[in-house]
Amino acid sequence: MTEPVRARLTTLRPRTTTGRDTVVAGVVALLNVIGFAGLEVLVAGGMAEELGLDVEALSGTPRAVVYALLVAQSAALILRRRAPVLCFGLAVGAQILMAPLLPDLVSFRGLATPVAAYALGAYAPRRTAAVTVAAAAVAEALLNVTLGGPEAIPDGGPVVNLLGSLASALAVYGIACFVGVYIGTRRQLLASLQAQVDAAAAEQQSRAAQAVAAERSRIARELHDVAAHHLSGIVVQAAAAERLIGADPARARESMRWIRTQGRETLDNLRLVVGLLRGEGGAEQTPQPGLADVDDLIDGARAAGARVSARVDGEPWDLGPTAELTLYRVLQEALSNARRHAPGRGIDIRREYTPSACVLTVRNPATPPPPADGRPAATGHGLVGMRERAQMLHGDLSAGPVAGGAWQVQLTIPRPGGTS
Repeated sequence: MTEPVRARLTTLRPRTTTGRDTVVAGVVALLNVIGFAGLEVLVAGGMAEELGLDVEALSGTPRAVVYALLVAQSAALILRRRAPVLCFGLAVGAQILMAPLLPDLVSFRGLATPVAAYALGAYAPRRTAAVTVAAAAVAEALLNVTLGGPEAIPDGGPVVNLLGSLASALAVYGIACFVGVYIGTRRQLLASLQAQVDAAAAEQQSRAAQAVAAERSRIARELHDVAAHHLSGIVVQAAAAERLIGADPARARESMRWIRTQGRETLDNLRLVVGLLRGEGGAEQTPQPGLADVDDLIDGARAAGARVSARVDGEPWDLGPTAELTLYRVLQEALSNARRHAPGRGIDIRREYTPSACVLTVRNPATPPPPADGRPAATGHGLVGMRERAQMLHGDLSAGPVAGGAWQVQLTIPRPGGTS
């Protein structure tokens, strides 16, 4: 089949379920009419005389009514999805009305009733389908015997004819309904499996998006902590060197050497973070800073001109790599903020270990002053990043003014399995 023909057939195909059901009804009606016309030819061709059939009984108005009932019975299939019980009832009703119009010993059951029974099993609840099929078979058998429908067995008596008609109806409707139940159940199972697959795919995409967002947040924190710490110190030292160039060239040169060292360290740390972002193997193997690097961090702050006092209280216990990195980065950010907002003033660092937590406290005696131009100070992302790090460890971070006008940053890291 060529592409133009396939495209043309696709455009001609009904797009709605009602349209498809209408096509099915039309096809079934055509087959019913052809089938009954063939039966008429067969009966008139010699069977009538041999079996003693009254051919004249099926002519004129009765014959037209039979054809009309066959078409109406097929038209009921338009409702097979939206109202399967009504569709089946109309098809069986037409079948019952048609039976008395046929000659004795002549029976014709078109395709509409089994198709309607199939739709009943496929689209109606199972219990409803079973009850409807049984009721329809009993009603058809009773009315056929009452209205004088075709006898199942000549001279067999009403009971035998009733049972024969009931068995025939149950066989036709029951088998078609069972097939419909099977197909409908299979369709529902496939739809359920597809829904589960779609839900799993959506959940996987959601988790992937959350993982990407978390990784981006982590990289942003690392970049901020590295850049803010080193660059704030460089800015402070550059300002000091600018003032000392004429008054004390030796100290100015010392400040410039410190700036060069800090600049090189900043570049190294930025390369490390960018390497992590790119997934480079060497960057992943580079150790992250921890408690062993805290003394170097404090010495760097002192070298930049800050007056820092530090002490450790309590019996230290193992924090773990993630908690050590969090403590280091929070201390790094707190020192940067202290140097930026209160340059030259004292900074008190206390690390206290208790059976239940490790508490880091960084305090300096001045709160951040308002900017000289009167505009609101930029909050930045430092505090946000520190709080995110604390929350990852189920800890707590507070930052703000305390009694005496001091500014304090306090990080609390709970000890896994510790007592409160």
